[in-house]
Amino acid sequence: MKNRYDKIPDHKVIKLAMQQELTDKQIEYVESTIKRAALRNEHKAYIGLDSFNPNQKIKLVQVLSNKGYQLEKNSNWYWSLLVDL
Repeated sequence: MKNRYDKIPDHKVIKLAMQQELTDKQIEYVESTIKRAALRNEHKAYIGLDSFNPNQKIKLVQVLSNKGYQLEKNSNWYWSLLVDL
């Protein structure tokens, strides 16, 4: 019987998953996307947000804004961000 209930995640695990911090993989993705756009001499970097939870999206916007990036106003920011380079 006990093994059957082990599939339900602990509350601590869920709270950690819902936290606002970005993962190393997400940071690497954003970094490589911005660098690739700069190397291609593009004026905007398209960042897909499929792997970001809502709190992580807010954190990413805060981090990019604090670093001086301008984000293009996009009504569909839930799925992607356009970063002016």
